[in-house]
Amino acid sequence: MTAHQCFPCHYATQPGTGPPGQLLADACQFPLSPGGRMSGASGPNVTGERDIGRLAAAALRSIALISGITVSRYVMYDLMGDWPRLVEAFEKAPSIFNTRPWSFTPLPPEHVELRLPGLSKMGKPLGRESVISCGAALFNLRLAIRAAGHDLEVWPMPKPHDQELLASVEIVIGRIKKPARWEQELYGAIPLRHTNRWPYIIPAPLPIIAEMEEAASQEGANLRLLHSRQARKWMRLTADVDKKFTAHFPNHVTPANYGPRPKNRYRVTRRDFWRNEERRFERKPQLMALSTADDQPLDWLRAGQALQRALLTGTRYSLSERYGLTALYHAPHQLGFPAHHHPLTGHGHDDVARHGLSTSFLTQPLEYDDFMGKPRHWPWRWRFPELPQMIMRVGYAQVEAPGEH
Repeated sequence: MTAHQCFPCHYATQPGTGPPGQLLADACQFPLSPGGRMSGASGPNVTGERDIGRLAAAALRSIALISGITVSRYVMYDLMGDWPRLVEAFEKAPSIFNTRPWSFTPLPPEHVELRLPGLSKMGKPLGRESVISCGAALFNLRLAIRAAGHDLEVWPMPKPHDQELLASVEIVIGRIKKPARWEQELYGAIPLRHTNRWPYIIPAPLPIIAEMEEAASQEGANLRLLHSRQARKWMRLTADVDKKFTAHFPNHVTPANYGPRPKNRYRVTRRDFWRNEERRFERKPQLMALSTADDQPLDWLRAGQALQRALLTGTRYSLSERYGLTALYHAPHQLGFPAHHHPLTGHGHDDVARHGLSTSFLTQPLEYDDFMGKPRHWPWRWRFPELPQMIMRVGYAQVEAPGEH
């Protein structure tokens, strides 16, 4: 923006806007002085780029309204008008026992606050899991805002003395910014992601695992696929913890979203969500570990955002038709085309992939450490200086999840 151009004229006189743009430029009554102050306006001078942009935006809307001109390049974001869509997005985030502990408050015209009521009164186990849940909801909110064509800034833990205020989101309402392709795709995957506690008949292919690990790293956390020996040791430890410990979290999961009791030797799912029936689960489940560099509330919030980005990435790269992205990773090729059935299970790829990547969580040993007042640790030698936050099972289930998020 030059020294004597105002914010609306900067947009109106862009190449290709035509005569209406020049009309708006000629009608502008708020030129900028070289010192950055807005002159020609009645009342006190206004300093600061943000205040100048707001007044100039109001001038543009008034001129366009009087002249009957439609300015297509300028979009004023209506936070309250878009609020139902934002609520629909963050309410579909995963949460501890489906409790949805977050509280989002819109502060028009451009701010949203994320709070966790009662955090100061929660113990560490419930507090940690609740903050992680809020982080997942925060990532969904970010995607929903970006899908509307606006940039944003997130200020995590903006007030150290206010523990319940987890984040403040500032929306850039003065200009539009086209969402990136990956943001559009992950936003579309929000309603497709579900937790599934049934047996997984097809493992997640390594390219999708790698995409999920990369997605988590973009949010400042680490997600890694455990070795089969580590997975077996984790399931044995989970069985031992279940015999002596039960986490009494508020449970809002409906019985329709429970899974069967495993017939296997190891605990593959959480016993809090077992039905009165038994099924044989996969012999070698795929377990992934989410970890962070430290173990503070800021790290928990970061872990939640990384978890949701990884889950949505896995859903995006797995939910498709037979010849879509799933076939690239699952189906062996015959004569240059994906095969119709998996060579080991005999199931059609489109029959399984239409439900998307399935996940369930297995964190009882970590919760036990929290309840006992011990720092979280890995039950094996871990070469990375990280602290565990979450363990989850991934794969493809033949039974579709009823609808729990």
